[in-house]
Amino acid sequence: MAATPLQLIYGVYQNRDTIKRIAKWLAILAGIIGIVLYIIIATIIATLQGNGRVSGNTRPDTAEFTEFQKFSYKTINGEKWYEFAHPYFFPTLGVLTQGVILDTSAKVGLKHIAWDIADRKDRTIEVKSFSDGTVVAVNTNILYNTTRRWKFCDSPTGICWYEVKEKADVQYACGYEIVIQHPDSLTTQYCHLASVPIVQIGDPVSGGQIIGYQGSTGWATGKHLHFALWRNGQPIDPSYAFTQTSLSDWGE
Repeated sequence: MAATPLQLIYGVYQNRDTIKRIAKWLAILAGIIGIVLYIIIATIIATLQGNGRVSGNTRPDTAEFTEFQKFSYKTINGEKWYEFAHPYFFPTLGVLTQGVILDTSAKVGLKHIAWDIADRKDRTIEVKSFSDGTVVAVNTNILYNTTRRWKFCDSPTGICWYEVKEKADVQYACGYEIVIQHPDSLTTQYCHLASVPIVQIGDPVSGGQIIGYQGSTGWATGKHLHFALWRNGQPIDPSYAFTQTSLSDWGE
């Protein structure tokens, strides 16, 4: 004979302590599984996007600044192929901590159309011109003497401003920045330089010439170079120029 609803309720009441223990352990098990899944998913995302921490591996035999001769490329949203047939250089030393991330639905700050290159050693490291060209822009992009800072949040813009309790220099965008025009309508952009750029608008530069030093000015969490390639205002994935370079390691 099937139990009545009242009998079922009474049975649950009689075994309430046992049920509580089972529910407690199920909740703990679910929490552990959730944490493990979060770690696995976060690791996969960080690996795919290349925004993990700088690697501790060393490559003592790597040449400091390698010269290349030419490469074929197309813009990120384009289909036509072009060729840059001029000597060019990898612009600085370090590992690539973030590559190109294209997500038109992403919140502010999550779309990245450049390479972030960070030197792992505590030293001053040069930033060099990608190729021969002319300086077409020198910017500071810095706000001084304010206690307002920003962070990512769930607001409509993706950014929230808040006030800190001590004086601070709030920096935004590229910080100290240089833009150089090269042959064949190619342009390079260098952001987060350590100090006021040592070149001026109109200056001619040679490939491999020092134009600044890695810094953390602007929206940056540490010393690195934000390096971008452009053609007539359209971004280019730097992977075309440095096909043998991975997001795991480069330079010393």
